[in-house]
Amino acid sequence: MTMLDKPLGDLRREVVDLRQLHISRDYDINKLGKIITVSKDSLRETETFQRAILQQLQQFEISLADINEILRANIKQKVQREQQQKQEELDYDIEIRAKLMTLNAEALECRAAAVQLQQEAKLALVKAAEIEKRAAEELTRQAHEMKLKQQELERERAAELERRVRLEEERQRLNELQIQQQQKERLSVLSKIPQQQKEEKDEYADWKERDFMNNDQCPQCIFRLAPNALSIPIDVKYLEVSATEYLLDDQEELISSPMVVNFDTTEYQQKLLLLAIPYVSKRSNHRENVIKIRQSSGMWKSINSKESTFDSYKEKHFVECQLEQSTACAVVSRLKQDKILIDKHSSGRFSSNVDPRLTMEWPANVCSTNLNINLRVLPVDLPAFTQFIKNCSSDCQGLIAVGPIIELQFDNVSLLKPIKFTLPILVQAKQKVAPIKPTIVVQSQTLQETPTTTPSQQELILQQQQSIFKSVLGDDSNNERLVLLFSNHNENTWHIDSDIHLFDSKIHDIVTTNMKNLHSRMIIARYDRQFTSAKQLQTTINLLEESLNQRIVSLILRRRLSNLNEICFVCCSSRRINNIDRDLQADEFIDPDEQIKELILQEGQLLELRFRGNVVPIEYNKQSYRFAFNTYFPFYFQTNVSEIDKYSQHLSPFFYGFVQVFSRAITKEHDQKKHQIDATKQQWREADVCQAELVIRLPKSTEGIRAPTPKTLTKFTPEGILTPLIFHELSASLVGDEWRRLARRLGMTKIRIEALGHEYADDAGYYMLLTWFKRAPRSIDKDSLLINALTNIKRWDIAQELELMKEAKRQEQRISSRDDQLRIFHVAFTRICQHDECIRTWKQIARELMLSNEDIQRIEEQYLLNQERCLRSLELWASDDSRADMKILARMMRSLGFRALSRELGTMV
Repeated sequence: MTMLDKPLGDLRREVVDLRQLHISRDYDINKLGKIITVSKDSLRETETFQRAILQQLQQFEISLADINEILRANIKQKVQREQQQKQEELDYDIEIRAKLMTLNAEALECRAAAVQLQQEAKLALVKAAEIEKRAAEELTRQAHEMKLKQQELERERAAELERRVRLEEERQRLNELQIQQQQKERLSVLSKIPQQQKEEKDEYADWKERDFMNNDQCPQCIFRLAPNALSIPIDVKYLEVSATEYLLDDQEELISSPMVVNFDTTEYQQKLLLLAIPYVSKRSNHRENVIKIRQSSGMWKSINSKESTFDSYKEKHFVECQLEQSTACAVVSRLKQDKILIDKHSSGRFSSNVDPRLTMEWPANVCSTNLNINLRVLPVDLPAFTQFIKNCSSDCQGLIAVGPIIELQFDNVSLLKPIKFTLPILVQAKQKVAPIKPTIVVQSQTLQETPTTTPSQQELILQQQQSIFKSVLGDDSNNERLVLLFSNHNENTWHIDSDIHLFDSKIHDIVTTNMKNLHSRMIIARYDRQFTSAKQLQTTINLLEESLNQRIVSLILRRRLSNLNEICFVCCSSRRINNIDRDLQADEFIDPDEQIKELILQEGQLLELRFRGNVVPIEYNKQSYRFAFNTYFPFYFQTNVSEIDKYSQHLSPFFYGFVQVFSRAITKEHDQKKHQIDATKQQWREADVCQAELVIRLPKSTEGIRAPTPKTLTKFTPEGILTPLIFHELSASLVGDEWRRLARRLGMTKIRIEALGHEYADDAGYYMLLTWFKRAPRSIDKDSLLINALTNIKRWDIAQELELMKEAKRQEQRISSRDDQLRIFHVAFTRICQHDECIRTWKQIARELMLSNEDIQRIEEQYLLNQERCLRSLELWASDDSRADMKILARMMRSLGFRALSRELGTMV
């Protein structure tokens, strides 16, 4: 009972506290549960102690019974000796009886104590049950009160949510009013622009136009000249491709034909002329069009340009600039640049023209001097982000959404107060996670294979209360994080700014932050820290920026339907491939064996077109054709081709050649001498890199195709699985240079491999396998050798398929050998089954043949006649035992006593 005093007292005090005090939200229910658990454990220990005492008492009673039996036996012995020693034993008997009475009294006292302990244990169990019942009632009451409090909290949350919605609507209304005000201001500014343009037009209103739009020998453009300078000699030519190497910067696109303009105004006393160039790009909110001119150093720079229109060409868009000297020029599309002026004395707000969600708000006296900021926005739309996630799935696990890349150019001024930024971010759809119910916990426990106990009602109530608290207070298991990454200009590394606080909006499309230190480049990212780390995120953003600067390019090679010697090579953006296909079909460039390859290039990257092989353009002198990739200007190369050696590739119906696309890349050159360890040097050099290669197939005339000579035919033996059909299918499954690697694994020399590739082109893989099969020794296992070679080049799929074919062939041969073996034993089995004594003792014969009891029982159940049972037993032995032999059968029949039958079987051998 002393073990129960403390836990029962604690429980009693806790219940009194619960009755006297009001239940608060922070009440620790686990404390009451722990007290009840301690009380239960104390009760269990008391009960265990009582059971131990009872067991000791029972053992004591058993000992007393044994003592009584011993004493009775002694009494009987003493009674027998009473007649002889009656007087001597009388005193001794009285003493023994006294001791027995003492022991009986002690036993009775022990029994009374045990009964009393049992009664006390029953009372303790009754009290514990009563306490447990009261605790359950108290938990039920608390759960009910908690449910009421939860409902009240939900009502408060709903009211708070409604209040926030009203505030959000009010904020949106204010934003709309502010946007309308800004639009009015812009309209007022735009209304002033025509006046300014009119003033400018008045300056050049009387200037005349010189039209170069309809001249096919030069790029399209329009000049405006003074009336007295119309006769100025102007020469307009296309700019060479090599001169456009430094034309485009990051995120710039060429939208007009580069041109060279030569003129001389010294004789006419005119300082400048106006040049208008048409462009092909569509207008975009985040881009602007400018004219860039080439300086004497070879670098290109942007000049002041403006959009203009001409009545003669209303369907075209022009960009106009002023030229003071002869130069090369082109129209490019670049990211739009917003200029922000922050006055040190006044507060203000800026909203971007590219994305109105991008705003800046600054208070008065934010800096000591006026601050000029140039802002550019590189948008990341949802299709581009989705494609990036798909292409780089292994490197961007955990990346959920990003915002645009924002570039800032600002003066080196320290901010005295923070500037408030609102930055947009993509919104990704997420699945809602259902709240955890207690029944799910019970199912998950019952599904486990390990023996577990069913949770009690108190535990279920406790789990339900914990889930309620999590739903009310918010679960902290969300792994999503918002970070701002920044980078400096001309730096390829992104860093995480951990000194600022980011505030997410209600619909997760805007992030708000206060920044006291401006960054040259920054981006907002939302990621799941469970799948990616902060260091991996920096690498992922680098990859994202690279993907935004890259373009997917398609290379197309077709032949003209009416003239198979005329080919057309096209390098274009993959987004324009449908338009290119329509243009090629209109020019009858339709090829059933059309080849299309995709590359990833930079905008404006310089490339070279080359030819190799037996099919090259007519009058080809190994020269290369330079061109540049531009999204809006596909590169077409149309020429007539012919074969160099008409006797080459005599086993194929085609002459083969290759169109190659090269680019210039900077690589490291290693220079190491043989006997000097420290003489390793690394030098950077430019090298040609083959980006792609397309095959040109020129059909031969029927007279030029020569049939293969009979000596090249190879005989295929029936032992293996290799056949010409297998070689055809296998060579078709090999991709790229895999057939060369396979040939090296099969032991062929590099010279032989190159000769096969040059002679057979696309069919080189098939003829390589034929050549290897013909030259391999007959004793070697060609099937296993080819399977091992395929495994070494990591083509496990083909190797596994050949292995399965080999196993099927082996199984087929095994079955055929069994049939042959049964056919050999047929006469002997028939002779045995004609013997009456053999039919009667068929089970004994089956056991001698080492058949199992299951096989004998199955044969007995399937067949009714003993003769048929005997025959099936013999056939089963012959088919299952690989060592089955006529001599063994004859020896076994002799051991069973069938000597005459054994001699007959011996003659069959």
